[in-house]
Amino acid sequence: MKKRLLSGLLAAVLVLGLAPAALAAAPAEDEAAQVLAALDIMVGDSDGNLELGRAVTRAEFTKMAVAASTSRDAVGDTVPVKPYPDVPQTYWAAPWIKAAVDLGLVQGDLRGYFNPTQTITLAEGVTIVLRLLGYPDSAFTGVWPSGQMAQYKALKLNEGVSCAANDAMTRRDALYLFYNLLITKNTSGVYHLNVLEPARNLVSQTGWPLSTPPWRAPWWPGAAGRARCPST
Repeated sequence: MKKRLLSGLLAAVLVLGLAPAALAAAPAEDEAAQVLAALDIMVGDSDGNLELGRAVTRAEFTKMAVAASTSRDAVGDTVPVKPYPDVPQTYWAAPWIKAAVDLGLVQGDLRGYFNPTQTITLAEGVTIVLRLLGYPDSAFTGVWPSGQMAQYKALKLNEGVSCAANDAMTRRDALYLFYNLLITKNTSGVYHLNVLEPARNLVSQTGWPLSTPPWRAPWWPGAAGRARCPST
């Protein structure tokens, strides 16, 4: 199991940043990056470069979404069949895309293609994140994505995200969107990070219930046994 030891100051900031009472402002970029790296949602290349200014692809975002789901440890290295005509079995993200399909997180286009190397818009990313929180598409009325974007803002998932609904997301936008996801309650009223780590109860109404910040604890989840690729 990988340990990520943060300085006392950074750990304290993370505690404040992940306490629901402090959701009025986005965390510092490096703090959000530490959290997502610890959970193996966004880990960067072999040198740790997250390429935050680059547009994120549909395949990359899908991998992040599954890594932020309760199925994150169940994704294998291969798939028996290709999930879409344009996603061969040998493609690095094929297992993640297949898992996302099974979870009901993603859909192909009208032709039945996934377009894994195309960029993903904020509206598309928000729709996936809301599905992770338990919001079915049927929960929203009107023309897509007006309902989804309204809920995105109501849940404060927009903290730190700079692009508009129809803009291509950068990896920085994805960083903040997934960070915000962790400290947002799902439709059952449970913080998403607590869904991922149910035995820990890491996020509470008053902040961390632990004397030691979880990012410094030896049991904090790492990357052992989880697939990676240089672009995520």
